[in-house]
Amino acid sequence: MTVLNFDEVPEFAKNLKTLKKKWRSLPNDIEDAKLQIEVLYGTILQDEALKEFREGFFGTKRATILQAGDGYEVVKMRLDCASLGTDKKTRLVFVAIITENTVKLVELFAKNANEREDARRLRRYLP
Repeated sequence: MTVLNFDEVPEFAKNLKTLKKKWRSLPNDIEDAKLQIEVLYGTILQDEALKEFREGFFGTKRATILQAGDGYEVVKMRLDCASLGTDKKTRLVFVAIITENTVKLVELFAKNANEREDARRLRRYLP
């Protein structure tokens, strides 16, 4: 079984440090998101089961693929934050480098602070 490597880019670490002061559950919420990402890009599910999970994950407003290239995908997903209850205003942006079994956590933001992800930051971390 292949294990995914999760890397936090410096800007992400700074976002997390700032936001976890307001939302104390954030470190655990990130770990929960990593489990979902592991299912998407790891080897836990195969063929039909993986296809079905991906359709369910990306088929709703839960997540969207912002960009896809040769061996990578840039994904923005809603992050369930226990400190906020059912309020869906937190976003997690990551780059999944499928060929290297690596996921780079690039951006974490509250939707009321930023409406969109930082495109320049994303470009810096593309393979």
